[in-house]
Amino acid sequence: MKFWQRLRTPLLILTFANVLFVFSRVLLDANIGKRKITPFTFPATVPLPQWQQVASRSLPDRIVEQEPYGKVAFPGRRYQYKQNNLLLNIDTRYELNTVGDGQQAIADNINISFPSDRSPMLIRHNQQLGYYAVFVHQQQAYLNACINSRGGSTFTPSQFDTNRLRYDFQLQRIAFWLLGRQGLRDNRCLWTHLSMPLKQSTPETYSTLEQAWFSWYQWWDSHFPPS
Repeated sequence: MKFWQRLRTPLLILTFANVLFVFSRVLLDANIGKRKITPFTFPATVPLPQWQQVASRSLPDRIVEQEPYGKVAFPGRRYQYKQNNLLLNIDTRYELNTVGDGQQAIADNINISFPSDRSPMLIRHNQQLGYYAVFVHQQQAYLNACINSRGGSTFTPSQFDTNRLRYDFQLQRIAFWLLGRQGLRDNRCLWTHLSMPLKQSTPETYSTLEQAWFSWYQWWDSHFPPS
């Protein structure tokens, strides 16, 4: 009991000093609380082992009203690759404040939607990479996922929330949040949509997409946009 009594005074002093520091920064720094957006431009080329890149073009920005930034333009890019007689398209879009809903991202980004009770999507998991979804639509096979800033890829809001709870609540991030420099959660995402014609059987096509996805993920995991 005496030990805690001796420790109480230094803890109170430390707590008061921290509160005083934050309060003084709020009063003196005019930029406190203002979120700045770091511009991001997709590279024209992204290497994909065993595939040859044959085309690349910017997608029209998707303009969204999003707190706490106001109107935001989400950039996107389409990459096209070839392997023998196979053609692979990869559409990717950078989003600042997602809730991690893969089905909504598919509807927003590639204009495909399904009734919730008849969705053909299959959610799969890779121990090293994370979660992703595959499905077939109009003789095209698709693989879709959100590349997170921290943690493995996700497809559902609950998977995304699990990553945020596990990786975002760190001491340095909490300090920046107290100063109003960034959010407590890093809700950024690189939505990725791979697609290719269903020339092979469905399992074979899924396997081809998965191999491309694994290489794509590994490259972006080390090239994720800076915050």
